[in-house]
Formats: sequence, C-alpha cells, structure tokens
Amino acid sequence: MGLLDGKKVLVTGARKGIGRGIAYAVAKEGADVGINDYIDDEETQKTVNLVQSLGKSATKHIGDVSKKKNIDSIIDEFLDNHGNIDVIVNNAIMQPQNKPFFEIDEDWWDYMMDLSLKGYFFACQKASKEMKERGTKGSLICISSVHSYRAAENWTPYGIAKMGIRRMVKGLAADLANTGINSNCIAPGAINNTIPDNEKVEPDAMNMPWVPSGRQGLPSDISNAVIFLSSKMGEYVNGETILVDGGMIATGLGVGRPDDK
Repeated sequence: MGLLDGKKVLVTGARKGIGRGIAYAVAKEGADVGINDYIDDEETQKTVNLVQSLGKSATKHIGDVSKKKNIDSIIDEFLDNHGNIDVIVNNAIMQPQNKPFFEIDEDWWDYMMDLSLKGYFFACQKASKEMKERGTKGSLICISSVHSYRAAENWTPYGIAKMGIRRMVKGLAADLANTGINSNCIAPGAINNTIPDNEKVEPDAMNMPWVPSGRQGLPSDISNAVIFLSSKMGEYVNGETILVDGGMIATGLGVGRPDDK
C-alpha cells in the first residue's frame, strides 16, 4: 500500500529535476500523475515513461503556466483524463532565475512574476475550486526557495516572487478554512536539478562542505516533503513553509551560489 494510493496529482514544470523527481515519487506511492511543462521533447516524455514504468497512469499537459487561460485549460484537461484532482504541485520556474540588478528589464520582471507568483496563485485558485466542488480534501503545494529567506546578489526578483508564495499559502489557508484543502510551501536549498546522463531518475549529489548536511540536495529530498504534505501524515500542516536545505539557512551559508535552487 502506498501513501498516495488512488490520488490524482498534477505537477507543473515536471520535464526534469525537481519536477521529474516529484512525479516519479508520488507515482511510487500510488498516485496517477499529470506532467506539465512548456517544452514537449524526449525529456518530458521520459518523465511520462518513468511514471508509467511504475504501473501508474501518466498524462502529458503542455503549456506555459504563466497565463491563467493556459492554467485553466491544463487543469480542465487533467480532469478530463483523471476525473479528479487531489494534489497540485506548483514547481514551474524560468531560466535564468538570477540576473544583475541593472540588467533587469520590465519584460524579464513581468515573466518572473507571472510564472513564479501569479501563475502559482491562479493554479491554486482553479485547483481548489475543482476540489471544493467535488468535496475533495486536497493539497496545494508550492515550491518556494531559500532565496525567500535571505538576500543574495543578483537574485532579487526571484527572491521577491518566492517570498510572495510563502505569504500566499498562509492567505489560502485562511481563504479555504473548513474545506479540507491545505496550502503549503516547500523551500529547497541547493538542489542538483540537472538531467542525469544515464537512465537514473536523478543525478548524483555532490559534496558541499559549506552546507551542514555536507552534500548537495536531490530532487528526492524535495519529493519526500511533497509526499508528507500530500498524505495523511501532513494533514494538520497548513499555511506553512518547510525548509529542505540541509541546514543552509540555519547557518546562513551558501545562499547565492550558482547551484542554489
């Protein structure tokens, strides 16, 4: 028996890295999975194949989740395929995530906020509306960052968006009181978000002596937190942010390095 048997989970930005790791992990715990990304290539299909290799249903939903109309369409398509939505994991991010202060223009700022803040809000709104109408006690999960806790050079807009998400889940917990729908964040630290050069689900973790846990984080570290929040184990956690950073914020070390999430 899996912790998420029978649940229907939609993961945005699931082509690789953390998103792929989450899709695979929730399927291992018994969930059927919708895989979203704006890129449709062999890597996106690999995520689909990995979920299917576990005997679970996997559907692909291609679209840019920075726009509400696309979000609504993707969730409607997911519902057409799966009949219900129990969990949404908002994970989509843009590249690059950091940029020198004086090089930031309005278009770059707008897309960062549209994808990493506005998009997460409207995805939660649409998903929770569908959950409420179906009487589903669901989970809204948003991926934040250590950059929402500590400032680092060239990371200001990203940090603003990720801090906004932390405040957002608190508001949603209040807005969705007594519905059985929980809203939480996970804030990763330095996670190896690269594509493995073999058939493994995730890459290897490098040693990181400046992080108290001594190593780089992996997608599976974030996936474990998603499973906790999506299952019975986390049903009394609401409006909170869980740091999964190996102690980086506890010590104030490492934030702003190129390999930070």
